[in-house]
Amino acid sequence: MAKVVREPLLTVYAKISEYKAWVIPAAVAAIVLLAFGIHWKIILLFPPLFLVAAFSTFYKRIIRVPPAFELITLTTVAVGMTHGPWAGAIFGATTALAAEVINGAIDAFIIGYLLGRIVMGALAGIAAAIFPSAGILAIGLALLVLFNIIAQSLYLLQGDPEAKMKTLFYVVLNLATNWLLFSLFGNPLLSLLG
Repeated sequence: MAKVVREPLLTVYAKISEYKAWVIPAAVAAIVLLAFGIHWKIILLFPPLFLVAAFSTFYKRIIRVPPAFELITLTTVAVGMTHGPWAGAIFGATTALAAEVINGAIDAFIIGYLLGRIVMGALAGIAAAIFPSAGILAIGLALLVLFNIIAQSLYLLQGDPEAKMKTLFYVVLNLATNWLLFSLFGNPLLSLLG
């Protein structure tokens, strides 16, 4: 089992180390962004959040089960709520695309998946502005239901009973795990990003 996990991680590390020449340009870009008034928290926190969220579904490469655990929802909603609809939409779309590329899971269903993440991130920013007293748990779970309606509808249209059962299994477990994640980490993440 350790070999199954170690080999893909070594491959990922090798790919990342190919880009070490980008460290100095990234530092220069950070300084330029600071000069243009971009807050240091965005420069410092968005890249790690992006990587953690994108790699949170890496287990799909090893175990082919419906991915009930993911951090894309939590991070996308938090970014949207703290930095607005555009930031949420862009963060959600790029993180979702990166996760699918990392997992080697690019297929026709990515259209609904990306669209769902874009809508989720944008509406997180709008909902936070319209309903300032609503917490991240309520907004996050409402947007997760909307995301599942958008993204999972393509699976349900197939007519395949097995696909419908997998979708139901995914949605129930995903709602449960995200309820737990939003309850435990939602407010601290908002405080950190805000």
